[in-house]
Amino acid sequence: MSYYRTTFRSELAIIPAIASVIAAIGFVLVQIALLVLVPRYVADHPPMPAMVAISIFGGIFLAIVILMVGYVNADSKRRGMNALLWTLLVIFIPKALGFLAYFLLRKPLVIGCPRCSTPIGSDFRFCPKCGYAMTPTCQACGRSISRDYNLCPYCGKPVQKG
Repeated sequence: MSYYRTTFRSELAIIPAIASVIAAIGFVLVQIALLVLVPRYVADHPPMPAMVAISIFGGIFLAIVILMVGYVNADSKRRGMNALLWTLLVIFIPKALGFLAYFLLRKPLVIGCPRCSTPIGSDFRFCPKCGYAMTPTCQACGRSISRDYNLCPYCGKPVQKG
């Protein structure tokens, strides 16, 4: 049985390029709004060092939120879920409850059957279309074994290849 482990870097790689562009634009717009427009039109604004800190923090926060929305959109497609529904939920449900709901309720990753390429759940033991054993089992004791075993490590019986 192969395990599908992901790394943080590979998870970041699924964020669409358009989300990265929108996040960068959002960051720049926050900088313009807080460093150019606020001092010009608000008479009683905080001192400039505080404005710089606020603008950088606010821009980074907005960019992270936009990137997370892009991640949810791509990840929900990858998992065979309704991407539009989950994207709208994480955008419109306040206080990050949409993100929390998504991460608690998301489906396992979908993989392809090695024999027929049918999309199946990563927790399936057999392909429902062609019957391929995703995790082969010993004919004698029924426990999961590796494909390259000649003897079952649990009961010692010879493994039938096929």
